[in-house]
Amino acid sequence: MLEPPSPELLHRLTKLKLCTTADVRRCRRRVRKLTRGIPAFDSVWIDALVQAQKITPFQARVLESGHPEHLAVGPYLLISELGHSPHSQTYIARVPESAEQCALKVTTPKPEQPQQLQKHFQTLLQRLQGLHHPSLVLPRVIKHLPQQVVIISHYLPSVPVSELLIRRGRFPVPVVLAIGAQLLEALGMLEQRKVIHGDIHPWNVRLTAKGNAALVDPGLASILSPELTIHAALPPRCYDGIAPELIGTGRHPDTQSDLYALGCLLWELLAGRPPFTTGDPLAKLACHQTKSVPDIRSWAPETPAGLAEALIRFTAADHRQRPADMQAAKKLWPGTTSRNVLTRFHDSFQHQTSRAEPDLKSEKPGRLPLIAALIFVLSGLSFTLLDEGARNQLLEITSKVSFKQTDNSPSTIPDTQPAPSEPERAVHALIPPPDEHGVIRLEADTVYESTSITTVGPLTLKGDPAQPAIIEIEEDSFRVVAEQLTVENVTFINRASSPQKLAQTTHALLNVTAQNVKINSSYFAQLDTKTETGSNQIRSALYWKPLDPQQRNGTNLTFQNTIFAVPRHAVYLSQTPQNISLANCLNLTSSSMLFLEHPPEIDQQLNLNLQHLTMRETGPLLLLKWSDQIQIPGTIQIEARDCVFGLVQSALIQFQGSKPPKNWLSSVGLIGEGSVASSDILIAGWQKSPGESLEELSTDNMMIEGLSTGKFRFAAELSLHPADSLVTEAQVPRKSAQPPGIQPELFPDFLASLKSLEK
Repeated sequence: MLEPPSPELLHRLTKLKLCTTADVRRCRRRVRKLTRGIPAFDSVWIDALVQAQKITPFQARVLESGHPEHLAVGPYLLISELGHSPHSQTYIARVPESAEQCALKVTTPKPEQPQQLQKHFQTLLQRLQGLHHPSLVLPRVIKHLPQQVVIISHYLPSVPVSELLIRRGRFPVPVVLAIGAQLLEALGMLEQRKVIHGDIHPWNVRLTAKGNAALVDPGLASILSPELTIHAALPPRCYDGIAPELIGTGRHPDTQSDLYALGCLLWELLAGRPPFTTGDPLAKLACHQTKSVPDIRSWAPETPAGLAEALIRFTAADHRQRPADMQAAKKLWPGTTSRNVLTRFHDSFQHQTSRAEPDLKSEKPGRLPLIAALIFVLSGLSFTLLDEGARNQLLEITSKVSFKQTDNSPSTIPDTQPAPSEPERAVHALIPPPDEHGVIRLEADTVYESTSITTVGPLTLKGDPAQPAIIEIEEDSFRVVAEQLTVENVTFINRASSPQKLAQTTHALLNVTAQNVKINSSYFAQLDTKTETGSNQIRSALYWKPLDPQQRNGTNLTFQNTIFAVPRHAVYLSQTPQNISLANCLNLTSSSMLFLEHPPEIDQQLNLNLQHLTMRETGPLLLLKWSDQIQIPGTIQIEARDCVFGLVQSALIQFQGSKPPKNWLSSVGLIGEGSVASSDILIAGWQKSPGESLEELSTDNMMIEGLSTGKFRFAAELSLHPADSLVTEAQVPRKSAQPPGIQPELFPDFLASLKSLEK
């Protein structure tokens, strides 16, 4: 026999008017199917009512939570949850004695001066009385409960733009123009009623199917939180769009602060991320207070000049440089309140793909529109293959390293150089296009010419593990712009015997703009450099800058089974990433392993993870360019396991330029378990400029553990053969019988790959 629901459940259902006893009886057949021989607990009856659409899943969860009274807020019955924030929850509710739905927000205000709070709410409702606008969702009823405030608004079926940002990424320019125009018009209506919104964020802007961008809860934040307060429990996103004049001043939001927040919101829609992306709330506030919001064209190159200039005005750090009122801001805005564009944009999310329709393209596309799947920019006409004489020269260097050690500063070249004639050469192959997964496969027996690649999403260059592919860099670097770059089994070489003018100021074999870089089983070498001509360019192996400089968290550079044989820096970093990992890597005679144009910022930590790294006759492990004596940089944590540091007249950590503060090395930690260095090594040093004497810096306040110093011996003289750089003897204490440094058997046979070109 089927057990009926408990009297308690029936009482809850009928008291809350969720359903009738007749509705419960009609669910008997569903309950019988759900139980299949097990007892019909109340939870089974609740599931059956959900299937019969008599109650909502939200109501079912609350009924099972043991607090069914939470479904009733005064005379209003909660139907489902619409959203929540750290201080409030918003629900869809049923209006008493009606089938009409409303939006019900429950918030907990500060306990101080409840009578003053009630007065402010009454003033707000009076000012908004009679106002109707499709881009405004206004509070209509505000009720005080013993501990909470309940705010009733019209329910508008819509989706917050914060959700659309997650689903789609950055918005097309026409969509942002339409959203901005509608919101400016709505804010202008509020300004006429002397109401400040005070809480313009992506989750408070909703897009309807009819093409309206609507602001919700205008005026409430200015009453509930008139002054900016900082709470550790609040997520950092709550501090996006905070005008600088509100930070630490006690000022209340006004038209100018609303314009700043609106500008940051529209900037985020165009870029797909807020202007400042640090995860620390205090650091985010500091950015708003001390930095200027970047020009949006740095992140969305297709943005028209008029739109970019309007955002610059809206987000000016000085509130006096922003438009005086919303009418003045509307005159600056180049878009119209077109609902057709937003309707099509909203409809595009109802399909499998959430991309905008083709006619949503900007009228003035930029230089690098990222809406294409892949854009190749060839760096010139066909390059040439090695001729027979050049092959012989290239193979001669396999027995020794032919280039010379140079200074530690970035190289520069004169504007003009003589260009002697070159021998006639064969033609290099072009880099093939990527497949549907963003993978470019390179043939083993082919030499490819250097080019430039800009792509959306990740990119992978993959060669043959048995015979790594070869890319020869002649004039321009091999350039890649992608979200993430992965390189496997590729050799990057440059033969600088032909003096030519280079087209860029940063000379590297591989020039990467990406958030993350993974290099595995690859080889970087500048071969056969003849410096007596005075016109050849010495190069770094890899130059890196992030795709999004503001998004420092999550930027990672990983190198494994890779050899660097270049006279400049192995890795040139325009900014500081979060993590750098080097596993089983060999660096021969480079000016430095890692060169940082700028030390990490005050709110940033650089983590170096080194395993089985060998540096032989090189400059420092870490070379930092220091230009500001009063700068307070972030921290650096180095963990080096089983590494070998064979440096030449260099410190392990070296500074160049201005002398760093005396106490800064207390922010640097070094754990060198199993690692060895020469007995005369300097841990930290400073050099004003290349060629000047190296001054040792005190490391008394620096945390150093585990690094051993003493004599060690390599297997053979310096050469490009990895086995010659194996440590065969080390007069230092070791916990393991295995030698420190590289494991040569894990490297591909790069030199055999080069020799195969003769065939």
